[in-house]
Amino acid sequence: MATTGRRPLPPVPLAAITGPTASGKSDLAMAIARHLPVEILVADSRQVYRGMDIGTAKPTAAERAAVPHHLLDLADPDERFTVADWVRRARELIPEVAARGSLPLVVGGTGLYLAALVDGYRLDQQPPGPELRSQLSGELEASGLASLAARLIEMDPAQAQRTDLENPRRVLRALERALVAGGPVTVAADPYPGRVAMIGLSRPRDLLIARIEARAQRMFTNGLLEEVGSLLGAGFGPELAPMSGHGYREAAAELSGQSTPEQALADTIRRTRQYARRQMTWLRRDRRIVWLTVGEREADDADLVSRAELLLRRLLD
Repeated sequence: MATTGRRPLPPVPLAAITGPTASGKSDLAMAIARHLPVEILVADSRQVYRGMDIGTAKPTAAERAAVPHHLLDLADPDERFTVADWVRRARELIPEVAARGSLPLVVGGTGLYLAALVDGYRLDQQPPGPELRSQLSGELEASGLASLAARLIEMDPAQAQRTDLENPRRVLRALERALVAGGPVTVAADPYPGRVAMIGLSRPRDLLIARIEARAQRMFTNGLLEEVGSLLGAGFGPELAPMSGHGYREAAAELSGQSTPEQALADTIRRTRQYARRQMTWLRRDRRIVWLTVGEREADDADLVSRAELLLRRLLD
C-alpha cells in the first residue's frame, strides 16, 4: 500500500488551571496569557448556558476580546447539555487552537469535564461531579421527585423501569448516570493522547470563604436579580436544572417573595461554600494536579504567575 511519506503530527499539548470556585482561576489564566500565547477552553458546566452571566462569573466582553475564550454560551437553560457534548466540542477545538499557534488552556472548576477530557472515561461509568449532584438536589427540593422521575423516564426508559421511582436516592443516582452519559447509550472516549499539565489553585479555608462571600455580594449588587428576572420572563422557569445553580435559585426565591434579600445572600453563600468543599474533595483525588498555594495574594500576583508559567513549561516539555 502506497504511503505519502508524511509523518503524523504529534499530539497537541494541553494545559489546565483548576480549583474551587472563587480561588482565582480566571485571573491567573488571563495573567498567563500576557506571557504565553494561549486560548482558553472554559470548563464550567454553568457557563455553557446563554443568559447566565452574572451568577456564573462568566468572562466579561473585555476579557474575551483580550484572550479568545471558547465553550461559552452553547445552550439555552432549557436545553439538554451533557458532559459528552462538552468533551466532543473541546476535542474539536484543541487542534484548531494549536493550528493558530496557541496553547489550549482549559480553565474551570468542573472537575468532571476536565477528567472526561483528559482520561477519556466511559462517561456512563464516571461518578457525578459535585455541581451535577448539587443541581439535581436543588431540583428535587424545588420541584419534587416526580419531576426528576419524568426526566429519567425521558432520558433512559430502560433504566427507569429498573429504578424504584418512589425512592429519591435511587432516582437521583440513575438520573446522574443518564445525564453524565448524555442518554442511555454508553459513550466512550479515548484518553487524551498528548502531554497534559494541570495546575490547581489552593487557598486556606478561611480566605476562600471570605472570597466566596465577597463574590456572592458582588453578584447581587451587580444585577443578579435583574438577570434572573429576565430569564424567568423569557420562560426559563425555576424548575430547570441550570436555574437551581448557586445564586439563581436564591434570586428567584427573593423575586417571588419567598425569601428576603438577606436570606437569599446567606443561602447563596452557604450553598457555594458546600460546593467548594465538594470540588476540593473531587480534585484532590487526581494526583497529577500540581497545587499552587495562593495564600492571601491575588491570582495575578507576578511571582505566582511566574511560578505557574514555569510549571506549565516544565510539565509540557
